[in-house]
Amino acid sequence: MWTSLSIPEKQQLENIQFKVNNGPENSGRRRQFLKRMVEFADQTKKSIQVLYVPPYHSKYNPIERCWGILERHWTEHF
Repeated sequence: MWTSLSIPEKQQLENIQFKVNNGPENSGRRRQFLKRMVEFADQTKKSIQVLYVPPYHSKYNPIERCWGILERHWTEHF
């Protein structure tokens, strides 16, 4: 996403938000993840906010939304 923005668009941004799941690869305790976030912040000179969503949150997981639709259908018709 960042690479697809134009230079003026990048300059307008004050903050960057990353929405990540709460999996182990995105853990705030994982050094590689933190190192990459710090490097990106240093490179872009932007403030970064990491937003963690709960694991398996149906709002952000298409397959979970599909299961929810099927469950509603089954309970209404059977």
